[in-house]
Amino acid sequence: MDADLLKESVLSYLDRSGGLLKLAEDCKPFNDPQQSEAVYRFCISVNPLDVMELDPLLGDCVLHDPLKATALFQSVCFLAIKTLSLIEKIHTESQVNIILKLTHLPPFPEYTLDLCAFNRGYRPMRPVAMEGLVIAMTRVTKYTQGARFLCTEDDCPGSTGFRHIRVHAPGATESATVRNDFSCMICSSPLKEDVKFRVLGDKQLVELIHVKALGNLSNNPLECYCFVSPLHIDELCNSMRIGQLYRVLGIPAHVHQWPNITWNLHEISKKFEALLKATGCSPWRFSAMVAYSFASAVIPPGLFNTLKLCLLLSLVQTRADATDTFYSLDLLVLTTDTLILDR
Repeated sequence: MDADLLKESVLSYLDRSGGLLKLAEDCKPFNDPQQSEAVYRFCISVNPLDVMELDPLLGDCVLHDPLKATALFQSVCFLAIKTLSLIEKIHTESQVNIILKLTHLPPFPEYTLDLCAFNRGYRPMRPVAMEGLVIAMTRVTKYTQGARFLCTEDDCPGSTGFRHIRVHAPGATESATVRNDFSCMICSSPLKEDVKFRVLGDKQLVELIHVKALGNLSNNPLECYCFVSPLHIDELCNSMRIGQLYRVLGIPAHVHQWPNITWNLHEISKKFEALLKATGCSPWRFSAMVAYSFASAVIPPGLFNTLKLCLLLSLVQTRADATDTFYSLDLLVLTTDTLILDR
């Protein structure tokens, strides 16, 4: 289908759903003369069922090609902003950062990510729903939502204006947005960031575990197949609580690799070697067995398995040379007063 027809459908949907009115309201705070940013972020709620009824091809794009759908909404919102003169400081389409927030997904297995059977291989980059218990979370930290770069060659058109805009993509690291080795797409000269236009946002990492893991760990540690999934949250920071069950809509992405984690079977005990071989048919049997017997000198085997598994996971990802306290396990507290822990 022609892209212009899809954009017409996007415009119709925004008009019918009240999205254009909300866009106009969201633009008002950005007109502050004291505020100057490279990227202007807008969150748009999208009901896939309503989009499917309006234009099935656009609905299919929203559900199965979110990057293309986001680009369509970005183009339409930019035209609306320029036509209605909502923000005079926006000069290029790349300055409009659109975040599509789906209200729900179709109730079919294809749109559900099961943490109990999730294959960590290739999966299509499309929205799915997942459900799990929160077992860990980080503090709220800052990340770069968008940045402006200028060409270092003064005679190049890219040395002024907003031709080079970098926007954070889901699952990307900070270095994918801000680095010092980007090149000008016009003359290939090095780019330099205009720091005063950098846009920062809040983020939080939350780890979810399948609810079936609780029963597996307490009853039969040999049958634990749950996966721990790190969840990147940038709109609802501090909205989740440890131990609570949540249903989340998002796009699965490979967030980070740990290049510094190495192992050598010759340096571990023979008992661990034998245990690893005996449980090698499942990536989680070994972890469950270790958690089952962990700290047996203090706590009898089989008790607090979930807590001990979380502790082991924290220790595994702790690096001795880390300077950031995010990688450290500072304190472990057992108490019945959850208020103290929350504080």
